[in-house]
Amino acid sequence: MADTITLYNHTVKLLGAGEVDLTALVVSLISSSGTFDATDTAWADVSANEVSGNGWTAGGEAVTSAAVTTITTNDAKLDGDDISVTATGGNIGPASYAVLRDTANDKLLAWIAFDTAQTAGTGTPFLITWNASGIITWTYT
Repeated sequence: MADTITLYNHTVKLLGAGEVDLTALVVSLISSSGTFDATDTAWADVSANEVSGNGWTAGGEAVTSAAVTTITTNDAKLDGDDISVTATGGNIGPASYAVLRDTANDKLLAWIAFDTAQTAGTGTPFLITWNASGIITWTYT
């Protein structure tokens, strides 16, 4: 089984309307106590189950070089650099989930369910590696 990314109900509308600040995207880690609700919209809806510390920044790690580009005439994708944070002074995690969010507009964009809970031990990187096809792809019809 692979990690899965599920969009919140408003995500494609926000991206399609240009209402996402691509310079303010972060990934925040979530414990096994977190649950996905497609109608959630804001960080406060999921933040109680945040996992941070030992190198992973509270509030999330930046998605650098985020951009929306055209795939074909009717398709677009959101992509950005992979994230790698080395654990220092203890473990990062365990985290069972993560959320992609726009901190400038306080909008949740995607819920990421890891195949299994992820932990990075001291000196080891916690990695978020995006699919080569992009973080999110969508089609205009």
